[in-house]
Amino acid sequence: MDNSNRRNRALLSVAALIAATIGTSIILQPAAHSEQPSLIRDQVLRHEQLVADCMKVRGFEYEVTVPGDLLVEEARAAAEADGRDIRAAVEQASAARGTSPSPNELLVAGLEPRQQQAWGDALWGTDDTAGCMDSTLQAAARVDVEAGLRRAEAILAQAKSDPTVQSAERTYVACMTTQGYAVTSVDGIHEYVGRRAEVLSEEAGQKLEDKAYARHDACVRPYNQTFNATHLRLLGGK
Repeated sequence: MDNSNRRNRALLSVAALIAATIGTSIILQPAAHSEQPSLIRDQVLRHEQLVADCMKVRGFEYEVTVPGDLLVEEARAAAEADGRDIRAAVEQASAARGTSPSPNELLVAGLEPRQQQAWGDALWGTDDTAGCMDSTLQAAARVDVEAGLRRAEAILAQAKSDPTVQSAERTYVACMTTQGYAVTSVDGIHEYVGRRAEVLSEEAGQKLEDKAYARHDACVRPYNQTFNATHLRLLGGK
């Protein structure tokens, strides 16, 4: 049985765990925030250990690791904090992640096909039983994961609708459009670049992408400062 759909649902639940834990949506929209991902590392590793314990009970080995997505986000946040090239840092971390299989991928690769299927079912679950990845979330979070995710999403929406944040977004849009980048929101840069690049040659598309993201990095800094201040204030109930 293909458990890829169950795997995707479980990974979304892990995102909910992280959002519930720190009261923010850093994993849901990392590009729009500058919260330190190191704040969630301990929580993620606690969940990983619970998964390993669960897998051991089910007769399988599982190695506790820091997920690749978190490593990429940590690289992004560190580059932003140090004033380095954010895009280059993310690309470097992503490339390293892509060329380095996780310990558990290597572990599974050494199993027989039937064992691989059984290992995946134990981790991600089946139609009849919950997998270790999902069943350990509540204990790892020590909070109501669903309630935490709903709170994080509500606060994110409230922050985005705040007048000061909307004003900062208009300033961002003006900063971009004066240089010919017709975006309408902070989140619109990726769609804009993709739409424009697909009708250009590979070389021209790459040049457009490099210039557009460089401009975005410069224009988005004031917005991020305003958004983060507002977001943190709302998270504190103010």
